[in-house]
Amino acid sequence: MNIRVLTIKSKFRSGFYGVGIAAVVTLLCSSANAFDMAFWVWQRSETLSESERAELSEQGVRTIYWQTGELENVGETWRWKVRFPLPESNDDLRFVPVVRLDSRERTPFSKTSVESLLGALAAVAKGADELQLDYDAPDRLVEEYAAALKKIHALVPRLSITALPGWSRSQVLRALEQSVDELLPMLYDFEPDPVVEGAAPLPLLDPEKLERSLADWNRCQIAWRAGLPAFARVTLFDPSGKSRGHVREWNWDDLCFNKSLATFRPTVLGVTVFKARTPTRVTNTPVKTDQLLAVRWPDRAGLIRVIAQAKKTSARGLVFFRLPDSSAPSGWSLRQLGHLEAASHLVVRKTETAQQLELFNDGDADLEPRLSGESDKSDLDRGYALELDAPAPIFRDAQDGDFWRVLGHVDPDGAGRAVAVPLATRLTFWFSHLRARQSWRTGVIQLAAGASFDQIRYRVRNAPGEFEWKNIDE
Repeated sequence: MNIRVLTIKSKFRSGFYGVGIAAVVTLLCSSANAFDMAFWVWQRSETLSESERAELSEQGVRTIYWQTGELENVGETWRWKVRFPLPESNDDLRFVPVVRLDSRERTPFSKTSVESLLGALAAVAKGADELQLDYDAPDRLVEEYAAALKKIHALVPRLSITALPGWSRSQVLRALEQSVDELLPMLYDFEPDPVVEGAAPLPLLDPEKLERSLADWNRCQIAWRAGLPAFARVTLFDPSGKSRGHVREWNWDDLCFNKSLATFRPTVLGVTVFKARTPTRVTNTPVKTDQLLAVRWPDRAGLIRVIAQAKKTSARGLVFFRLPDSSAPSGWSLRQLGHLEAASHLVVRKTETAQQLELFNDGDADLEPRLSGESDKSDLDRGYALELDAPAPIFRDAQDGDFWRVLGHVDPDGAGRAVAVPLATRLTFWFSHLRARQSWRTGVIQLAAGASFDQIRYRVRNAPGEFEWKNIDE
């Protein structure tokens, strides 16, 4: 492009025209090289909320890749396994339909199969300016997949596909060059977890491994965007290291405060491993004695490092898998992903009921789940504690509210004896995490006659920078 600019400028003797054309070409270049951020939305039926749209707008997100369904290949027929409604695009936000392809057939792209696939995709592609396909093609099928993609491209002006990390090899990319407009390499799950007794599972995001992969993808001649994980994953393993599958439904409290789960390996690169002391359950999933439970999500410092490296490559931008929602498996909050270098900030304030308190994170960063500390020798090794301290036993009753549990104590900085609430001089409200701009409320806190919250001070144990005592609403 720069060579072309010099050629055009040499044709004009007037500096005005030369500068004008150079400015236009520079604008086109900067636009083409803009590094943007987008999200994948997976298996979601409800539309985006107003708060989600506002946050996406503030972060400058203009594209959402939205799963509209999954096609399953049986014999030589592709049929819909599940469908999801696609929101309407507008000037602020463009929704790209994504179709997941699932096949266990040895030849999923025979002539008859491709005709069936084209028929199924036609309705999705109609009126769309772009279609994205998500298919984990093994190496032996890449050329057949590329040939099918070329026919699918005739249905839609623009076709993009997800890609496996190893597709950065030149022979794979050459096969796809004439078939698609853009690739979305999913830069996680590079290899299966090692089946080795006691070995820690691989992290979702390993900065060193990802930097090597980005260097490989930097040579890609097809337009591409870096796909990074933002979700969290819980996997059950036998003591031998063999995976028993992912736990689909869970929450942070289930992991943080389950006393049957001992910390086997403390958190490193976003990976925490528990070992079951006794039989237990994580939501609806049974966990046997000595089985391992691995919790994985992308380390924030690692994300910052990898994104900085991605911006130095030929990638047009990055796509987070997936758009965060209110569930624990969605990982970091949407606010956090737009402010990765921010810090959390906690404050306790009174509520309109006058008998409840609210712990609010008014920072742009999540107070991330604390699944392990420096040791596993005390109950304070996991989670956080909002501590309310009074000069005398003025508490009459206290309910958990949004918190996991509330306990009363006397002599909390000494022996720390647990007592009934009416005898306590300190209340401890336990919680596992607190996302940016969100809050936890206590239940009703009843005080003795004549007492008020002005007599109470608070601190948040284990939270960075929040260990000093403060007054409420200070």
